Amino acid sequence: MPFSVQDIVLPAEQATLLNRIKRAFGMGGVAARMRNMGVPPLAADFMEAQSKIDEVTDFAQALWERHVLDAEMPVRVINVSRVNYLVGQVLNGGFSQFVKNSGWDKSFIDGVSAGLSAIGAEEHSAVFEGARRLLDEASQREGGDPWAAIHQLEREYFSDYRLSRRLSRSVDDSWYWGERWQSAQMLSARYIDGWRDVRRVPVAEYPAALDALAAGIPDLAARRSQREESRPWEKKLIDRLVASAGLDHIWYTAFSAREHNARKVWCWNLTVGQTPGEGHHQVIFVDGEAIMYEGSTDRVVARMPASQESGIASNEPEIEPGTEHPNISIMIANP
Repeated sequence: MPFSVQDIVLPAEQATLLNRIKRAFGMGGVAARMRNMGVPPLAADFMEAQSKIDEVTDFAQALWERHVLDAEMPVRVINVSRVNYLVGQVLNGGFSQFVKNSGWDKSFIDGVSAGLSAIGAEEHSAVFEGARRLLDEASQREGGDPWAAIHQLEREYFSDYRLSRRLSRSVDDSWYWGERWQSAQMLSARYIDGWRDVRRVPVAEYPAALDALAAGIPDLAARRSQREESRPWEKKLIDRLVASAGLDHIWYTAFSAREHNARKVWCWNLTVGQTPGEGHHQVIFVDGEAIMYEGSTDRVVARMPASQESGIASNEPEIEPGTEHPNISIMIANP
C-alpha cells in the first residue's frame, strides 16, 4: 500500500482553567483578543480565520520539510494550503502575481480549483474558473487583454448580496476589493472548524509527532538526495554564507532590486533565526562574489567567492532588475 499521511496533527493550546472557561462561553479567541486591543472587528475576524489556516499550512510545511509529498498529505490540508496561497498572492500583487508566481502550473491550478470547491467558496471559484478560461484563451491567440474581463468577474461575483449570503454575515460597500478576496479565508476557517478528527498534542511533543507521521516514507534517503541536488546553486552557496556568519534558520521571502556599483542587481531577501520579522538580510551575486548585507543597509555581514559553474543557469528572474511591476512580488520558494 502506498505511503500516505492520514492524520492531521496540530499543536495544542495551553489548557489552563481560564482558557477552558473562556472557550465554554465562546470567549478568548484571536478575534476577541484583537478587538480588546482596539483592532477593528472585521480585521480581527480575518486575523482569527488566518490563525486557524496558519496552523494547517504550518503542518503541511513541516511535513514537506520531512520529505512528505503533497500527494501523500491529507487532501483537506492541501485544499486549505492552495487557497491560502491564492489569496496571499492576490492580496500582495493582484491576480497577475498569482499567475506569475504559480507558473500557471496545471497541477497546481487544479489544486486551487479543488480547494475553492472544497471550502464552499462558490463566488471565488466562479471568478477563478472564469479567469482561468480567459487566460488560457488569451495564451492561444496573439493580443487581447483578459484583465478587464477578470475584473468584471470580480465585480459580478463579489457583490454585497452574493458574499453576504455565502458568509452568513453583512457585506456592504465598506468592504474593499482585498477584503472580498480575503473572505475566502473565512470560508477556509469554517471548513477547518468542521474537522472532528484533528489530533492535538502538547507543543513540546509536536516535532516528535510529525517525525512519527513521516517515519513510513519508504525512499527517504533518495528523496533527501534528490531535493538537495535540485536546489538552486545560489541557495547552496547562501547556506554556506549564512553559516560563515554564525547564523542559521534561513527563510526566503522575495526578490528585489538593489543598487551595486551604480547598477541594479537582483537581491535575494531572506530572514535568519527563529523570530518572525527579525534577522532580515539581503544577498547579491555579482562580479564572481556573493555578498550578504544586513537588511537593506550597506553593512556587509559576510562575503565569499561565487563563481558560477559553466553551463549552469542563474535562478534569478529573467527580467532586468528594477523593471518588475511595482505591485507584484517575485517570491522565492522555500527552503
